[in-house]
Amino acid sequence: MHYPHYSEDGFTIVFFAIMRKRTIITMVLAGLLGLAQAQNNSTGDNHLQSVTAISRVLGDGRKVETVVLHYDAPISNKSLSLKSFRVENKEVTRIYANNAPNRAQQGTDGQYVVIEVKAEVDLNAKPQMPSQADKEKKRERDRMQGGPGLRAGWSTGGNDKYPGNAVVTQTANIKTRAGKTYKANELPIESTAEKCLVADDFRQAEFTCRYTGQVLPYNIYLPDDYNEAEKYPLVLFIHDAGVASGDVTHTLYQGNGATSWAEPEAQARHKCIVVAPEYPVITVDDNWNYSHHLDATIDLIKELTTKYSIDPKRIYTTGQSMGCMSSIVMMLKEPDLFAGALLVAGKWNPELMGPLDKQNIWIISCEGDISSNTLQGQAVELWRRQGSSVTEATWDMTLPKNQLSAEAQKMRAEGNHLLFTHLTGGNHRATWFVAYGIEGVQDWLFEQHK
Repeated sequence: MHYPHYSEDGFTIVFFAIMRKRTIITMVLAGLLGLAQAQNNSTGDNHLQSVTAISRVLGDGRKVETVVLHYDAPISNKSLSLKSFRVENKEVTRIYANNAPNRAQQGTDGQYVVIEVKAEVDLNAKPQMPSQADKEKKRERDRMQGGPGLRAGWSTGGNDKYPGNAVVTQTANIKTRAGKTYKANELPIESTAEKCLVADDFRQAEFTCRYTGQVLPYNIYLPDDYNEAEKYPLVLFIHDAGVASGDVTHTLYQGNGATSWAEPEAQARHKCIVVAPEYPVITVDDNWNYSHHLDATIDLIKELTTKYSIDPKRIYTTGQSMGCMSSIVMMLKEPDLFAGALLVAGKWNPELMGPLDKQNIWIISCEGDISSNTLQGQAVELWRRQGSSVTEATWDMTLPKNQLSAEAQKMRAEGNHLLFTHLTGGNHRATWFVAYGIEGVQDWLFEQHK
């Protein structure tokens, strides 16, 4: 560093000598500190290329099940253990290296470290509690409506969140295959990319109803080997009121009512097109009011049959809570549209459901959901009085899916086109945590034809 020289007296010479010495010392110290900092952050800054959180949609929503760390050099699989990393708010079950960015049965040296975390359905999962601002918004909405309660055509805000990110911390040293040490670092690292299995295979679009002018955003899945020369069944899924007014993909993340039909195993058994609208408002309320968005949905289905190779004799509807009620309304309005329906955790005025006994319907409710279980039960009794046979059974909702599928096969064996399943205990939301993805139920639906 250059300092100006104003005089040749002794004081000035000594002054600048001292300043030069301090500058040199400062530069040396800064260099040492910088080197130390670089060494401490080497794992986060120099060697780790990316962090990808991979999630899957379960009955109670999207959950991260795998985190993949991409390094600049092959990592020694032997250097890894369950103590090597932690994932915020997740239980780590396996950690291993791999030469590809995905899960494997056995680890092998490679540039990827795969962290598997526990992801399972929580039958007691509760919705996000409304904030004070949410409560004030509801009070204002009720005031404008003239009284309390939800009305069709009003939004609930879509407050529930189903994040797909992950935060990882390296808690122990790891080694490369060449023997270099990447030191532990307590600095949390957030995922740089997110993937959601199956849900990412849906694409998004918008439909404008020819009759009402309403714009309806929706998600659509086409089989991987979609061929216009073939005819495909179509499954319509309608979400509950909890995500009304959410982002268009919200209905894909809140539960597996849409994605369960597009899972690779499900498509291997029954190739189909899946459509999942995202409603900007509540389509049906508990007072049997419904919005014209259901007319827009019917128009959407009819429009899709002209754009895609859809079998008009194998169009199915399903939905949970509000979605179940919406399906019932559409079945009453258009009795010849749907070949079959899976009605989950919903209800309708049983006095108006008499005509539905000519349709193919499987109802699933939790015993703990008094409103749905009771009113749907009254509809079933009405059908019986009208001369229809209904297969009815109670399942332990805690059974694994393969056992629930076996129970479904027993009900199918009776050969009736009306079925009613009671899930033990549970609650309203828990019904759809369990109902979707049961092979026996899916098999029954795809057997139905107009």
